[in-house]
Amino acid sequence: MKRHNRAALAVAALALVIPVSGCASLLSPHQTAEYHYNGGDGASGSVGDVDVRGLLLITDQEASGPAQLFFTLINKGDSTAKVSIEVGDTTVSESVKAGDTFVQDPKSPETSSKEVVTVDSLKAEPGDLVDVTVKNGSDEKVIETQLLTDALPYYEEYVPSESPSESPSDMPSEDAGAAEGAATANG
Repeated sequence: MKRHNRAALAVAALALVIPVSGCASLLSPHQTAEYHYNGGDGASGSVGDVDVRGLLLITDQEASGPAQLFFTLINKGDSTAKVSIEVGDTTVSESVKAGDTFVQDPKSPETSSKEVVTVDSLKAEPGDLVDVTVKNGSDEKVIETQLLTDALPYYEEYVPSESPSESPSDMPSEDAGAAEGAATANG
C-alpha cells in the first residue's frame, strides 16, 4: 500500500511540475525586452548620457487650459549636456553639467528652476499619451507620457493657472471694502 501511495504522489508532483515549467517560457527575456516599467508618476528614458525621469504633463479635468511640464534630467556623461525638450509648440532647453541633475518642478525643494513651464498647444484629451521629443546633442528620442489631470487631489496644485489679467480676482477691491464697511456701520 505504501508503494502505491508513493507512486501516486510522484505522479501528482510530476503533473504539477510540467505545467508550471511550461509557464516560465511565457516570461522569456525576448518577450519582456521591450517592456519598460516607470516606477512612479511620469515617463522615463535615456538620450545619450542623459537620463530623463518623471516626464509628466498635468492639466485641468477638461484639458481646456494649458498643461504644466515636469521632468528631471540626470547627466551621467563626462561633459556638459545641452538638452532640449519639445512638446506641442513649447521647447525647453537646459544645460546640465557632468554628474549633475536638473529638476523642473517649481514646488519641489530639489528644483533647479522656480519657473513654471506650460504647454498651451496640446491636442490631447486627459489620459492620452503625448509625444515628447528629447534631444541631447545629436541623440534624439521620443518619449510618450500621459496627460494627467487634477482629478486626483494631489495634482490640483500643479494645474497651471490662467494669467492674472484673464482670471477674476479673489481679493475685494478697495471700493468694495469701503462699501462693505459703510453697510456695516449703517446696519
